[in-house]
Amino acid sequence: MHFQSLSTLEDYLSEVEAVLLSKARRVTVTFPPSAVSPWDRDALELANKELLKRISNKANLYAIYTAQCGAEKHTLKYIGKTKKKYARERIKNHLFHKHEDTGAKLAEIMAHTCNGGTVELAWIEVSPESLRNYLEEELIARHPEASWNRENQ
Repeated sequence: MHFQSLSTLEDYLSEVEAVLLSKARRVTVTFPPSAVSPWDRDALELANKELLKRISNKANLYAIYTAQCGAEKHTLKYIGKTKKKYARERIKNHLFHKHEDTGAKLAEIMAHTCNGGTVELAWIEVSPESLRNYLEEELIARHPEASWNRENQ
């Protein structure tokens, strides 16, 4: 069976891509040196309390960017999806503490920030929420530079 409105779906994908990858959508994640070495997840969550509040129940598609110490340009590293109701926890798993059963990128974040690198996060709410799966898969395919995604390794 062939979907007849594929061009409409691809237009929506391009629209989501433009918004999600826009520099204006990015928010800097705070990693105070005193909380990075040794790693203090509680202090990191506290330092990013407002960020976590902003994404709670609002994000279902997100992107993580990094820049080396002293660099201004951030590079797309990861594109992810979650259900809106789990957004806060999913982002915390990536950035501050990882549950053993997830594929979160905490090890990469820790190595990066311990070397003085910076992290930015962008997110978007897509509707219907079930489209997040399609959008994530297509965005990963369009962006091989998102090297933390398994599909691009």
